[in-house]
Amino acid sequence: MTTIITRLYSDEAAAAAVAALVRGGIDPDCIRTITAGEGAEAGMRAVRVSAIAAAVYAGAMQAGQSLVVAEIGFNPIGAARNAMNILARHPSVDVGLVTEDDYVEEIADVDTTGSVIRGGRLVMSNPFARPSHGHILGADPVIRGRVSTSALRGGAYMSRAFWPMKLVIRKTTHSAMSGTFLLSNLFGLPTIIRSWPPREQVPTKV
Repeated sequence: MTTIITRLYSDEAAAAAVAALVRGGIDPDCIRTITAGEGAEAGMRAVRVSAIAAAVYAGAMQAGQSLVVAEIGFNPIGAARNAMNILARHPSVDVGLVTEDDYVEEIADVDTTGSVIRGGRLVMSNPFARPSHGHILGADPVIRGRVSTSALRGGAYMSRAFWPMKLVIRKTTHSAMSGTFLLSNLFGLPTIIRSWPPREQVPTKV
């Protein structure tokens, strides 16, 4: 879908409007300026201004006036609305049209490869407006990050922030602590008490 945006200005205002469009990020190849005179209506039709609008503009145009025509495709998102807002800041001549924006359906180009439409790098992004919530249709819908093996910056491990020892010890041991020290020795008492004397040495009653 292409939006054909048309506004009638004085020649000076038309030049200022075109310069503002270019500064606003609109491709200069998408902008046309048609001056009053013979062949003006045919020139409008050549850039796909509707027949009704072209006839109205041609009948209303006077010497010293120019029609600014912007052909804005749907890609990138927001370009047409951005162009309308820019042109609205420059007072135009009211010619009596209900709307000066026309929408033209495009036929898909099956020969185009690598893109939905020619020049369509930013099909799902809007470089003309940055939404308040994240990158939803923002300037870049892909958040680029780096591969990291840690939740902490600098490649540190979260476990080492509060535990100075290794969490996994890769060796077989008979103790929960390194070395030959036994945890039971901390109590100072044997953890297994054997009866004394042995059963076989206990004297039998007569």
